[in-house]
Amino acid sequence: MIAALLSLSLAAEPCGVPLPAPGPPPWTTGEVASYDLSLFGLLRAGSLELEAERPMPGGKVVPLRARARTDPSVENLLRLTAVAFSWVNVRTMLPERYREEAEEDGVHKVSDAFLSPPGPTIDLAYEIGGEKKTARVPRQATVLDAVSAVYALRRARLAPGDRFCFDLLGRGRVYRVRGAVAARRETLETVLGKIETLRIDARASDAGRPEDPAREMHAWISTDDRRLFVAAVGEIDLGPIQLSLAGIRGGGR
Repeated sequence: MIAALLSLSLAAEPCGVPLPAPGPPPWTTGEVASYDLSLFGLLRAGSLELEAERPMPGGKVVPLRARARTDPSVENLLRLTAVAFSWVNVRTMLPERYREEAEEDGVHKVSDAFLSPPGPTIDLAYEIGGEKKTARVPRQATVLDAVSAVYALRRARLAPGDRFCFDLLGRGRVYRVRGAVAARRETLETVLGKIETLRIDARASDAGRPEDPAREMHAWISTDDRRLFVAAVGEIDLGPIQLSLAGIRGGGR
């Protein structure tokens, strides 16, 4: 994300990841943000937690963790418990490793990717129901993952009209993401009251299934000093999905 790194890794790209805003990150160690997960805009389907953990020895890498779980009320549609870790470089906010582990409808799934140093391909190792496989996907842009992308956007210096692109890892797949910040700020009603936000509009195409239509995603980041990830809507295989901030604790903020 810093200028020197971008000049090397993104020289041939028409866009890149947003640069970080000056100063420290808008979160501190131990901050836990919780979210309600809904399907079809109505049905509560589960919960998500995002946590910034203590930096590893040396202070150069910080683990970011996500935990997701579906509710028993939707087990006829999906039964899922999952945890994901993104180990990111404190200075650049770029992930050095990303790992997911999940129980999905009774099937154990694991995916793992080492991303540092960056190379021309994204190399994945994954396991589904005990069967181990590997995959290699050409890298087209800076690589983020489903966890580090949230924190990178929170820390980013965003302004209406800004455009960005990156390769995104999630659920054992690689997506090509292109997006922009909406022209106008929006105020959302949340559990913390009314919050002014920037809306981020993006389209994600599956690198392994280029024939599939791209999926639209929208996320809202608060404009205050906390730069909270307030809400998101998008599309999964089951249909429309929505995340809404349910609470935030810890982290000294």
